[in-house]
Amino acid sequence: MRLVLVGDIGWSDLYHLGDEAMTERALEALAVRGVRDVTLVAGSPEHAAARYGVRTVPRLGFKDRRRRGWNVARRDQVLQEVRTPGVLPASDPAHQVIEAVRAADAVLVAGGGNLTTFFAQHVFERTTLFAVARELGVPFALTSQTVGPLLSRADMDELRPMLAGAVAVGAREGATAALVSQVTSGSATVVRTMDDAFGLAPTAADEDAVARLGLPSWYLIASFTQNPSTPLVDQDAYLRLAARTTSELARVHDADVLLVPHAGNPGDGPGTRDQVTNDRIAQLADDVRVRPTPLLTARQVAALTARAGLVVGTRYHPAIIAARSAVPAVALAPTLYSSVRMRGAAANVGMPQHVLGLDSWRSGDLVRAATELRDDAVGVRQHLERVGAVRRAESDAWWDALVAALSTGSRVDAADLADVEPYLSPGSWPAAAGHLLDATERFDRERLLAAWERERLTERIARLEAARADTPAAPTAPRSPVERTGGRGLVRGALRSLRREAPVP
Repeated sequence: MRLVLVGDIGWSDLYHLGDEAMTERALEALAVRGVRDVTLVAGSPEHAAARYGVRTVPRLGFKDRRRRGWNVARRDQVLQEVRTPGVLPASDPAHQVIEAVRAADAVLVAGGGNLTTFFAQHVFERTTLFAVARELGVPFALTSQTVGPLLSRADMDELRPMLAGAVAVGAREGATAALVSQVTSGSATVVRTMDDAFGLAPTAADEDAVARLGLPSWYLIASFTQNPSTPLVDQDAYLRLAARTTSELARVHDADVLLVPHAGNPGDGPGTRDQVTNDRIAQLADDVRVRPTPLLTARQVAALTARAGLVVGTRYHPAIIAARSAVPAVALAPTLYSSVRMRGAAANVGMPQHVLGLDSWRSGDLVRAATELRDDAVGVRQHLERVGAVRRAESDAWWDALVAALSTGSRVDAADLADVEPYLSPGSWPAAAGHLLDATERFDRERLLAAWERERLTERIARLEAARADTPAAPTAPRSPVERTGGRGLVRGALRSLRREAPVP
Protein backbone atom coordinates (compact mmCIF):
# COMPACT_ATOMS: atom_id res chain seq x y z
CA MET A 1 0.00 0.00 0.00
CA ARG A 2 1.23 3.50 -0.91
CA LEU A 3 0.40 6.09 1.71
CA VAL A 4 0.62 9.86 2.23
CA LEU A 5 1.32 10.82 5.86
CA VAL A 6 0.99 14.34 7.27
CA GLY A 7 2.27 15.61 10.61
CA ASP A 8 3.49 18.93 11.95
CA ILE A 9 7.09 17.88 11.39
CA GLY A 10 10.23 18.26 9.35
CA TRP A 11 11.42 21.78 10.03
CA SER A 12 15.12 22.45 9.49
CA ASP A 13 15.28 25.00 12.34
CA LEU A 14 12.86 23.37 14.82
CA TYR A 15 12.63 19.93 16.35
CA HIS A 16 9.32 19.69 18.23
CA LEU A 17 9.74 16.41 20.03
CA GLY A 18 6.11 15.41 20.56
CA ASP A 19 5.04 16.01 16.95
CA GLU A 20 8.12 14.26 15.60
CA ALA A 21 7.60 11.34 18.01
CA MET A 22 4.03 10.72 16.85
CA THR A 23 4.99 10.83 13.18
CA GLU A 24 8.03 8.62 13.76
CA ARG A 25 5.86 6.10 15.60
CA ALA A 26 3.31 6.17 12.76
CA LEU A 27 6.07 5.39 10.24
CA GLU A 28 7.27 2.52 12.44
CA ALA A 29 3.78 1.09 13.02
CA LEU A 30 3.02 1.25 9.30
CA ALA A 31 6.31 -0.43 8.36
CA VAL A 32 5.70 -3.30 10.79
CA ARG A 33 2.41 -3.90 8.94
CA GLY A 34 4.04 -3.85 5.53
CA VAL A 35 3.37 -0.23 4.60
CA ARG A 36 6.79 1.14 3.66
CA ASP A 37 5.94 3.18 0.59
CA VAL A 38 5.20 6.42 2.44
CA THR A 39 5.32 10.05 1.32
CA LEU A 40 5.58 12.61 4.13
CA VAL A 41 4.03 16.07 3.94
CA ALA A 42 6.63 18.15 5.78
CA GLY A 43 7.58 21.70 6.62
CA SER A 44 11.06 21.39 5.10
CA PRO A 45 10.89 18.39 2.75
CA GLU A 46 14.64 17.94 2.28
CA HIS A 47 15.24 18.01 6.01
CA ALA A 48 12.43 15.52 6.71
CA ALA A 49 13.65 13.18 3.95
CA ALA A 50 17.12 13.11 5.50
CA ARG A 51 15.72 12.44 8.97
CA TYR A 52 13.17 9.74 8.09
CA GLY A 53 14.46 8.25 4.85
CA VAL A 54 11.20 8.50 2.92
CA ARG A 55 9.87 10.59 0.05
CA THR A 56 8.60 14.03 1.06
CA VAL A 57 6.51 16.84 -0.38
CA PRO A 58 5.93 20.38 0.95
CA ARG A 59 2.90 21.54 2.83
CA LEU A 60 0.01 23.22 1.02
CA GLY A 61 0.73 26.43 2.91
CA PHE A 62 -2.09 27.90 4.97
CA LYS A 63 -2.05 30.82 7.42
CA ASP A 64 -3.24 31.51 10.97
CA ARG A 65 -6.80 32.23 12.05
CA ARG A 66 -6.54 35.93 11.24
CA ARG A 67 -6.36 35.03 7.54
CA ARG A 68 -9.48 32.90 7.26
CA GLY A 69 -10.60 34.47 3.98
CA TRP A 70 -7.19 33.77 2.46
CA ASN A 71 -7.31 30.17 3.70
CA VAL A 72 -10.76 29.56 2.22
CA ALA A 73 -9.65 30.97 -1.13
CA ARG A 74 -6.47 28.85 -1.05
CA ARG A 75 -8.45 25.69 -0.29
CA ASP A 76 -10.86 26.39 -3.14
CA GLN A 77 -7.97 26.98 -5.57
CA VAL A 78 -6.34 23.67 -4.60
CA LEU A 79 -9.58 21.78 -5.12
CA GLN A 80 -10.17 23.52 -8.45
CA GLU A 81 -6.71 22.38 -9.53
CA VAL A 82 -7.70 18.79 -8.75
CA ARG A 83 -10.84 19.13 -10.87
CA THR A 84 -9.42 21.30 -13.65
CA PRO A 85 -5.62 21.15 -13.89
CA GLY A 86 -3.89 24.38 -14.83
CA VAL A 87 -5.54 26.71 -12.32
CA LEU A 88 -2.40 27.08 -10.20
CA PRO A 89 1.04 28.15 -11.48
CA ALA A 90 3.52 25.37 -12.15
CA SER A 91 5.65 26.44 -9.17
CA ASP A 92 2.82 26.01 -6.64
CA PRO A 93 3.68 23.34 -4.01
CA ALA A 94 0.10 22.05 -4.17
CA HIS A 95 0.97 20.19 -7.39
CA GLN A 96 3.36 17.89 -5.52
CA VAL A 97 0.81 17.20 -2.80
CA ILE A 98 -2.01 16.52 -5.26
CA GLU A 99 0.13 14.13 -7.29
CA ALA A 100 1.28 12.32 -4.15
CA VAL A 101 -2.34 11.78 -3.11
CA ARG A 102 -3.31 10.77 -6.66
CA ALA A 103 -0.61 8.08 -6.60
CA ALA A 104 -1.48 6.89 -3.09
CA ASP A 105 -3.81 4.19 -1.82
CA ALA A 106 -4.53 6.06 1.43
CA VAL A 107 -3.90 9.30 3.35
CA LEU A 108 -3.24 9.34 7.10
CA VAL A 109 -2.99 12.28 9.52
CA ALA A 110 -0.39 11.48 12.19
CA GLY A 111 -1.00 12.33 15.83
CA GLY A 112 -1.31 15.89 17.06
CA GLY A 113 -3.25 18.59 18.84
CA ASN A 114 -3.68 20.69 15.71
CA LEU A 115 -7.43 20.54 15.06
CA THR A 116 -8.36 23.61 17.03
CA THR A 117 -9.18 27.23 16.24
CA PHE A 118 -5.82 28.08 17.87
CA PHE A 119 -4.12 26.58 14.79
CA ALA A 120 -6.30 27.40 11.79
CA GLN A 121 -3.41 26.71 9.41
CA HIS A 122 -3.37 23.06 10.49
CA VAL A 123 -7.15 22.77 10.32
CA PHE A 124 -7.09 23.91 6.69
CA GLU A 125 -4.05 21.80 5.80
CA ARG A 126 -5.80 18.64 6.98
CA THR A 127 -9.29 19.39 5.76
CA THR A 128 -7.96 20.35 2.33
CA LEU A 129 -5.95 17.12 2.16
CA PHE A 130 -9.16 15.27 3.00
CA ALA A 131 -11.05 17.11 0.27
CA VAL A 132 -8.31 16.28 -2.26
CA ALA A 133 -8.38 12.62 -1.18
CA ARG A 134 -12.16 12.52 -1.47
CA GLU A 135 -12.05 14.01 -4.98
CA LEU A 136 -9.55 11.33 -5.99
CA GLY A 137 -11.33 8.45 -4.23
CA VAL A 138 -8.52 7.81 -1.72
CA PRO A 139 -9.38 6.59 1.83
CA PHE A 140 -8.48 9.00 4.64
CA ALA A 141 -7.96 8.54 8.40
CA LEU A 142 -6.62 10.31 11.48
CA THR A 143 -4.77 8.79 14.42
CA SER A 144 -3.93 10.04 17.94
CA GLN A 145 -5.79 13.35 17.73
CA THR A 146 -6.85 16.09 20.10
CA VAL A 147 -9.74 18.08 18.64
CA GLY A 148 -10.55 21.44 20.23
CA PRO A 149 -11.10 22.01 23.06
CA LEU A 150 -12.36 25.26 21.49
CA LEU A 151 -13.69 25.45 17.95
CA SER A 152 -15.39 28.32 16.20
CA ARG A 153 -18.61 27.48 14.41
CA ALA A 154 -16.80 28.17 11.15
CA ASP A 155 -14.09 25.65 12.07
CA MET A 156 -16.73 23.13 13.11
CA ASP A 157 -18.22 23.47 9.65
CA GLU A 158 -14.77 23.11 8.12
CA LEU A 159 -13.93 19.98 10.14
CA ARG A 160 -17.30 18.21 9.94
CA PRO A 161 -16.93 16.65 6.46
CA MET A 162 -13.44 15.35 7.26
CA LEU A 163 -14.34 13.90 10.65
CA ALA A 164 -17.52 12.31 9.33
CA GLY A 165 -15.92 11.09 6.10
CA ALA A 166 -12.74 9.56 7.52
CA VAL A 167 -12.61 5.77 7.77
CA ALA A 168 -11.24 6.29 11.29
CA VAL A 169 -10.67 9.08 13.82
CA GLY A 170 -8.34 8.10 16.65
CA ALA A 171 -9.08 10.28 19.70
CA ARG A 172 -6.44 10.35 22.40
CA GLU A 173 -8.81 11.75 25.08
CA GLY A 174 -12.40 11.09 26.03
CA ALA A 175 -13.07 14.82 25.62
CA THR A 176 -11.95 14.64 21.99
CA ALA A 177 -14.11 11.59 21.27
CA ALA A 178 -17.12 13.41 22.71
CA LEU A 179 -16.43 16.60 20.72
CA VAL A 180 -15.98 14.70 17.45
CA SER A 181 -19.30 12.95 18.03
CA GLN A 182 -20.93 16.31 18.80
CA VAL A 183 -19.53 18.05 15.71
CA THR A 184 -20.60 15.19 13.42
CA SER A 185 -23.90 14.40 15.18
CA GLY A 186 -22.59 10.91 15.86
CA SER A 187 -21.71 10.08 12.25
CA ALA A 188 -17.91 9.87 12.73
CA THR A 189 -16.14 6.57 13.28
CA VAL A 190 -14.24 7.67 16.35
CA VAL A 191 -12.16 5.37 18.56
CA ARG A 192 -10.47 6.25 21.83
CA THR A 193 -6.76 5.49 21.53
CA MET A 194 -3.47 6.18 23.24
CA ASP A 195 -1.23 8.98 22.08
CA ASP A 196 0.93 7.27 19.48
CA ALA A 197 4.18 8.46 21.11
CA PHE A 198 3.36 5.95 23.88
CA GLY A 199 4.53 3.23 21.50
CA LEU A 200 7.91 4.77 20.66
CA ALA A 201 10.75 2.76 22.20
CA PRO A 202 14.49 3.58 22.20
CA THR A 203 16.96 1.60 20.14
CA ALA A 204 20.36 0.37 21.31
CA ALA A 205 21.92 3.40 19.59
CA ASP A 206 19.67 5.71 21.59
CA GLU A 207 20.66 3.96 24.81
CA ASP A 208 24.32 4.43 23.91
CA ALA A 209 23.80 8.11 23.12
CA VAL A 210 22.22 8.69 26.54
CA ALA A 211 24.95 6.70 28.30
CA ARG A 212 27.55 9.01 26.76
CA LEU A 213 25.96 11.98 28.54
CA GLY A 214 27.63 10.77 31.76
CA LEU A 215 24.52 11.07 33.93
CA PRO A 216 24.21 10.03 37.58
CA SER A 217 22.33 6.86 38.46
CA TRP A 218 19.52 8.81 40.19
CA TYR A 219 17.90 11.81 38.56
CA LEU A 220 14.55 13.44 37.84
CA ILE A 221 13.39 15.00 34.56
CA ALA A 222 11.68 18.38 34.20
CA SER A 223 10.40 19.77 30.89
CA PHE A 224 8.82 23.20 30.56
CA THR A 225 7.22 25.06 27.67
CA GLN A 226 9.07 28.24 26.82
CA ASN A 227 6.16 30.39 28.05
CA PRO A 228 3.09 29.87 30.26
CA SER A 229 0.48 30.90 27.63
CA THR A 230 -1.73 32.43 30.31
CA PRO A 231 -2.10 35.95 31.75
CA LEU A 232 -2.25 34.47 35.25
CA VAL A 233 1.54 34.48 35.44
CA ASP A 234 4.08 36.54 33.54
CA GLN A 235 7.13 35.07 31.85
CA ASP A 236 9.63 35.99 34.55
CA ALA A 237 7.43 34.68 37.39
CA TYR A 238 6.82 31.46 35.43
CA LEU A 239 10.52 30.79 35.00
CA ARG A 240 11.22 31.66 38.64
CA LEU A 241 8.50 29.24 39.74
CA ALA A 242 10.06 26.51 37.60
CA ALA A 243 13.48 27.30 39.09
CA ARG A 244 12.16 27.25 42.66
CA THR A 245 10.34 23.96 42.07
CA THR A 246 13.27 22.17 40.45
CA SER A 247 15.71 23.27 43.13
CA GLU A 248 13.28 22.09 45.82
CA LEU A 249 12.86 18.73 44.08
CA ALA A 250 16.64 18.41 43.89
CA ARG A 251 16.89 19.06 47.64
CA VAL A 252 13.95 16.90 48.78
CA HIS A 253 14.85 13.95 46.55
CA ASP A 254 18.62 14.39 46.77
CA ALA A 255 18.73 14.11 42.99
CA ASP A 256 19.90 15.88 39.89
CA VAL A 257 17.05 17.49 37.98
CA LEU A 258 17.61 17.41 34.22
CA LEU A 259 15.92 20.15 32.22
CA VAL A 260 15.03 18.34 29.00
CA PRO A 261 13.98 20.53 26.04
CA HIS A 262 11.09 19.38 23.85
CA ALA A 263 11.35 22.16 21.28
CA GLY A 264 14.47 23.81 19.95
CA ASN A 265 17.01 24.17 17.20
CA PRO A 266 18.31 20.76 16.03
CA GLY A 267 21.22 22.31 14.12
CA ASP A 268 24.50 23.91 15.07
CA GLY A 269 23.14 27.44 15.47
CA PRO A 270 22.00 29.19 18.65
CA GLY A 271 19.44 27.44 20.82
CA THR A 272 15.79 28.43 20.63
CA ARG A 273 12.55 27.94 22.60
CA ASP A 274 13.01 25.45 25.48
CA GLN A 275 16.78 25.52 25.08
CA VAL A 276 16.85 29.23 25.91
CA THR A 277 14.43 29.08 28.83
CA ASN A 278 16.06 25.98 30.30
CA ASP A 279 19.31 27.90 30.55
CA ARG A 280 17.45 30.68 32.36
CA ILE A 281 15.71 28.25 34.74
CA ALA A 282 19.04 26.66 35.65
CA GLN A 283 20.53 30.10 36.29
CA LEU A 284 17.63 31.10 38.52
CA ALA A 285 17.66 27.78 40.39
CA ASP A 286 21.23 28.49 41.53
CA ASP A 287 21.82 24.78 42.20
CA VAL A 288 24.38 22.79 40.23
CA ARG A 289 22.07 19.76 40.36
CA VAL A 290 19.50 21.59 38.19
CA ARG A 291 20.99 21.49 34.71
CA PRO A 292 19.88 21.53 31.08
CA THR A 293 20.49 18.67 28.68
CA PRO A 294 21.16 19.04 24.96
CA LEU A 295 18.22 18.76 22.56
CA LEU A 296 17.70 15.02 22.16
CA THR A 297 15.58 13.04 19.70
CA ALA A 298 12.32 11.48 20.83
CA ARG A 299 13.83 8.01 21.10
CA GLN A 300 16.81 9.36 23.04
CA VAL A 301 14.43 11.07 25.47
CA ALA A 302 12.62 7.74 25.82
CA ALA A 303 15.94 6.13 26.77
CA LEU A 304 16.72 8.95 29.19
CA THR A 305 13.25 8.76 30.76
CA ALA A 306 13.43 5.01 31.36
CA ARG A 307 16.23 5.62 33.89
CA ALA A 308 14.53 8.55 35.67
CA GLY A 309 12.89 8.48 39.08
CA LEU A 310 10.18 11.00 38.20
CA VAL A 311 9.04 13.27 35.34
CA VAL A 312 7.42 16.68 35.87
CA GLY A 313 6.65 19.79 33.85
CA THR A 314 4.33 21.79 31.65
CA ARG A 315 5.21 19.95 28.44
CA TYR A 316 2.63 17.35 27.35
CA HIS A 317 4.68 14.51 25.90
CA PRO A 318 7.09 13.85 28.79
CA ALA A 319 4.27 12.10 30.69
CA ILE A 320 3.36 10.05 27.61
CA ILE A 321 6.94 8.86 27.23
CA ALA A 322 7.25 8.21 30.98
CA ALA A 323 4.15 6.00 31.01
CA ARG A 324 5.71 3.59 28.51
CA SER A 325 8.56 2.87 30.94
CA ALA A 326 6.33 2.86 34.04
CA VAL A 327 7.99 6.03 35.35
CA PRO A 328 5.69 8.23 37.49
CA ALA A 329 4.87 11.70 36.18
CA VAL A 330 3.18 14.83 37.47
CA ALA A 331 1.87 17.13 34.74
CA LEU A 332 1.38 20.88 35.16
CA ALA A 333 -1.45 22.47 33.16
CA PRO A 334 -1.64 26.29 33.24
CA THR A 335 -4.24 26.50 30.42
CA LEU A 336 -7.40 24.85 29.14
CA TYR A 337 -5.57 23.47 26.11
CA SER A 338 -2.88 21.84 28.24
CA SER A 339 -5.35 20.62 30.86
CA VAL A 340 -7.63 18.77 28.43
CA ARG A 341 -4.70 16.95 26.85
CA MET A 342 -2.88 16.19 30.10
CA ARG A 343 -5.97 15.03 31.94
CA GLY A 344 -6.82 12.75 29.05
CA ALA A 345 -3.33 11.29 28.97
CA ALA A 346 -3.24 10.78 32.74
CA ALA A 347 -6.67 9.11 32.75
CA ASN A 348 -5.52 6.72 30.01
CA VAL A 349 -2.88 5.29 32.34
CA GLY A 350 -4.96 5.45 35.52
CA MET A 351 -3.23 8.49 37.06
CA PRO A 352 -6.05 11.08 36.92
CA GLN A 353 -5.06 12.93 40.09
CA HIS A 354 -1.57 13.77 38.94
CA VAL A 355 -2.37 16.77 36.75
CA LEU A 356 -2.06 20.08 38.60
CA GLY A 357 -3.03 23.62 37.72
CA LEU A 358 -1.02 26.76 38.27
CA ASP A 359 -2.41 27.49 41.75
CA SER A 360 -1.67 23.96 42.96
CA TRP A 361 1.81 24.21 41.53
CA ARG A 362 2.42 27.48 43.36
CA SER A 363 1.12 26.04 46.64
CA GLY A 364 3.63 23.18 46.64
CA ASP A 365 1.30 20.34 45.62
CA LEU A 366 3.80 19.26 42.97
CA VAL A 367 6.45 18.55 45.57
CA ARG A 368 3.89 16.79 47.80
CA ALA A 369 2.71 14.62 44.91
CA ALA A 370 6.29 13.82 43.91
CA THR A 371 7.16 12.79 47.47
CA GLU A 372 4.13 10.50 47.69
CA LEU A 373 5.04 8.83 44.40
CA ARG A 374 8.59 8.30 45.61
CA ASP A 375 7.41 6.83 48.91
CA ASP A 376 5.22 4.30 47.05
CA ALA A 377 7.63 3.77 44.17
CA VAL A 378 7.01 0.00 44.00
CA GLY A 379 3.21 0.35 44.02
CA VAL A 380 3.26 3.10 41.39
CA ARG A 381 5.55 1.15 39.09
CA GLN A 382 3.45 -2.01 39.44
CA HIS A 383 0.32 -0.02 38.59
CA LEU A 384 1.91 1.57 35.50
CA GLU A 385 3.33 -1.77 34.33
CA ARG A 386 -0.12 -3.43 34.56
CA VAL A 387 -1.82 -0.60 32.70
CA GLY A 388 1.02 -0.33 30.19
CA ALA A 389 0.69 -3.99 29.18
CA VAL A 390 -3.01 -3.42 28.47
CA ARG A 391 -2.40 -0.20 26.55
CA ARG A 392 0.39 -1.63 24.40
CA ALA A 393 -1.86 -4.47 23.30
CA GLU A 394 -4.66 -2.00 22.55
CA SER A 395 -2.32 0.23 20.57
CA ASP A 396 -1.17 -2.71 18.47
CA ALA A 397 -4.80 -3.68 17.84
CA TRP A 398 -5.61 -0.10 16.83
CA TRP A 399 -2.85 -0.03 14.24
CA ASP A 400 -3.87 -3.44 12.89
CA ALA A 401 -7.44 -2.21 12.45
CA LEU A 402 -6.37 1.18 11.07
CA VAL A 403 -4.15 -0.29 8.35
CA ALA A 404 -6.88 -2.78 7.43
CA ALA A 405 -9.44 0.03 7.10
CA LEU A 406 -7.13 2.16 4.96
CA SER A 407 -6.31 -0.76 2.67
CA THR A 408 -9.99 -1.53 1.98
CA GLY A 409 -11.55 1.92 2.36
CA SER A 410 -14.00 0.51 4.90
CA ARG A 411 -14.78 1.95 8.32
CA VAL A 412 -12.37 0.89 11.04
CA ASP A 413 -13.39 -1.98 13.30
CA ALA A 414 -11.62 -1.28 16.60
CA ALA A 415 -12.54 -1.06 20.27
CA ASP A 416 -12.12 1.93 22.56
CA LEU A 417 -9.54 1.82 25.34
CA ALA A 418 -10.73 -0.34 28.21
CA ASP A 419 -11.36 1.26 31.60
CA VAL A 420 -8.56 0.74 34.12
CA GLU A 421 -8.49 1.06 37.89
CA PRO A 422 -6.96 4.40 38.87
CA TYR A 423 -4.02 4.87 41.20
CA LEU A 424 -5.27 7.11 44.01
CA SER A 425 -3.18 9.30 46.26
CA PRO A 426 -3.37 8.65 50.00
CA GLY A 427 -3.12 12.42 50.65
CA SER A 428 -5.82 15.05 51.07
CA TRP A 429 -4.53 17.45 48.39
CA PRO A 430 -6.03 15.89 45.20
CA ALA A 431 -9.64 17.03 45.74
CA ALA A 432 -8.70 20.68 46.12
CA ALA A 433 -6.22 20.42 43.25
CA GLY A 434 -8.91 18.99 41.01
CA HIS A 435 -11.33 21.83 41.83
CA LEU A 436 -8.61 24.40 41.14
CA LEU A 437 -7.87 22.82 37.78
CA ASP A 438 -11.58 22.86 36.93
CA ALA A 439 -11.56 26.59 37.72
CA THR A 440 -8.51 27.11 35.50
CA GLU A 441 -10.34 25.48 32.61
CA ARG A 442 -13.44 27.63 33.14
CA PHE A 443 -11.39 30.83 33.37
CA ASP A 444 -9.30 30.06 30.33
CA ARG A 445 -12.35 29.11 28.27
CA GLU A 446 -14.10 32.41 29.04
CA ARG A 447 -10.89 34.39 28.51
CA LEU A 448 -10.32 32.91 25.08
CA LEU A 449 -13.93 33.23 23.99
CA ALA A 450 -13.90 36.90 24.98
CA ALA A 451 -10.58 37.55 23.26
CA TRP A 452 -11.69 35.90 20.04
CA GLU A 453 -14.97 37.81 20.04
CA ARG A 454 -13.14 41.10 20.50
CA GLU A 455 -10.78 40.13 17.70
CA ARG A 456 -13.63 39.31 15.33
CA LEU A 457 -15.56 42.42 16.29
CA THR A 458 -12.55 44.63 15.61
CA GLU A 459 -11.96 42.99 12.22
CA ARG A 460 -15.63 43.19 11.27
CA ILE A 461 -15.88 46.87 12.19
CA ALA A 462 -12.71 47.62 10.23
CA ARG A 463 -14.14 45.91 7.14
CA LEU A 464 -17.45 47.74 7.41
CA GLU A 465 -15.78 51.10 7.94
CA ALA A 466 -13.53 50.47 4.93
CA ALA A 467 -16.56 49.59 2.82
CA ARG A 468 -18.37 52.70 4.01
CA ALA A 469 -15.38 54.90 3.14
CA ASP A 470 -15.38 53.48 -0.41
CA THR A 471 -19.07 54.35 -0.91
CA PRO A 472 -19.65 58.09 -0.39
CA ALA A 473 -23.23 59.07 0.43
CA ALA A 474 -25.24 61.42 -1.81
CA PRO A 475 -25.38 65.00 -0.44
CA THR A 476 -29.13 64.87 0.11
CA ALA A 477 -29.31 61.34 1.48
CA PRO A 478 -30.76 60.89 4.97
CA ARG A 479 -28.40 60.04 7.74
CA SER A 480 -27.34 56.39 7.86
CA PRO A 481 -28.09 54.17 10.85
CA VAL A 482 -24.44 54.55 11.82
CA GLU A 483 -24.71 58.33 11.82
CA ARG A 484 -28.02 58.32 13.70
CA THR A 485 -26.79 55.98 16.41
CA GLY A 486 -23.19 57.13 16.69
CA GLY A 487 -21.97 53.73 15.46
CA ARG A 488 -24.23 51.58 17.63
CA GLY A 489 -26.00 50.14 14.59
CA LEU A 490 -22.66 49.19 13.09
CA VAL A 491 -21.62 47.44 16.28
CA ARG A 492 -24.97 45.61 16.56
CA GLY A 493 -24.64 44.37 12.98
CA ALA A 494 -21.10 43.22 13.60
CA LEU A 495 -22.16 41.41 16.76
CA ARG A 496 -24.93 39.59 14.87
CA SER A 497 -22.31 38.40 12.40
CA LEU A 498 -19.96 37.41 15.22
CA ARG A 499 -22.60 35.29 16.90
CA ARG A 500 -22.71 33.16 13.79
CA GLU A 501 -18.93 32.78 13.80
CA ALA A 502 -18.11 32.74 17.51
CA PRO A 503 -16.36 29.78 19.18
CA VAL A 504 -18.73 27.31 20.75
CA PRO A 505 -18.28 26.90 24.53
